[in-house]
Amino acid sequence: MELSAILSWHLHHYPLLQAEDIYKLIFQGIWGPGHLLTDVNKARKLLFQEIKNAALPAVAKNGNIIPTPEEIEPVDPAGLLIRVNLARFNGAEEKGELLFQALIKTTQEFVPQPGLLPVHFNLALQWTAKHLPQQAERLKHLKSIPPRHSGVYIKNYRPAYRVILSRLWSRF
Repeated sequence: MELSAILSWHLHHYPLLQAEDIYKLIFQGIWGPGHLLTDVNKARKLLFQEIKNAALPAVAKNGNIIPTPEEIEPVDPAGLLIRVNLARFNGAEEKGELLFQALIKTTQEFVPQPGLLPVHFNLALQWTAKHLPQQAERLKHLKSIPPRHSGVYIKNYRPAYRVILSRLWSRF
């Protein structure tokens, strides 16, 4: 799947997508989830707490129902990684443990490709200029900022997911 198709998929599912969310998506597709597992016990505790808080359906602060997220979302053009939405694991502790093991395996096996960042960033800038022109200028200046979802995205979609190797999804 090309990066433009991935970005279009996310825009279709998250129409309030902002520059920060685009940058975070690109970053995840290049770096994977390695930064989450510096402390395995802390990572497990955080994962299960997020699963517990990721109830469906949810209501945004503005009173709108937050759409149920897809089980998985595309992340990188090579198709190596996917985002797995945690709301689907609420009340299923065994599946949560499987997800945690998949997360560990992903951090052990996935090799980040930082050399792709400039290429993917430029492709994302071109896509953003065409589909979200009001976000293109902001995206240009996010290169050195650690990736975080935008406040708009958090408020309206309550993102809760983990990035794992796509081939591990068959375990679920």
